[in-house]
Amino acid sequence: MTKQHKKKNKEKKKKKTKDTDIVSQTPPVSTTMLSSPTLAETLGDKLDYAGMLQDYLCKKIDDMAFSGPGNCVDKDDYHAWCIDDQGLVCDYMDKLLMKDLEFGTCDIVRRPFTAHDIAKWLLTCDETYDAFLQGLCAEFGGEVENAKAMLLAIINTPLFPPKHCYIRAKLLHESDPKKYSLVIGSLGFRQADGRIHWEYG
Repeated sequence: MTKQHKKKNKEKKKKKTKDTDIVSQTPPVSTTMLSSPTLAETLGDKLDYAGMLQDYLCKKIDDMAFSGPGNCVDKDDYHAWCIDDQGLVCDYMDKLLMKDLEFGTCDIVRRPFTAHDIAKWLLTCDETYDAFLQGLCAEFGGEVENAKAMLLAIINTPLFPPKHCYIRAKLLHESDPKKYSLVIGSLGFRQADGRIHWEYG
């Protein structure tokens, strides 16, 4: 091989490596964003996720909270109460709530359901409420409004029918919707070891 041929081969090799270098370079990435989410959308997504996570954790904590005998396993079960405009709980008296319950204690814990669960059970609860009032009217005569007035007169006394938490809460809410907010959720009793026995819900 002559010196001239060697020189030509070296030049060809150099040219090849230059060509491959050019090919292997990545094209420049555009810095303009076509459809970036707005700040509100990003925050909204994060809040939705945080809400779902909180619901999930609450359910997990409840599952671990107390697994002793008598713990409610009926997922349709619930408790209802009102919160007034001062933030005070309006419910049956504590001694009535814990009466005749194996795990009833003076340390009562209430936890509202998620908005989704409340919406799901409101229809069933309202059917119970209407049926109860109609039953009263059928038994004692009179109008529904009179039955409501009679029940409201005894709402804060031991005379109000026990185990009718939704009827009690709904009556209170209807009597002054601005003052009383209706809440549906779980009701439990904290035990001596700190665990909560969820009696309702």
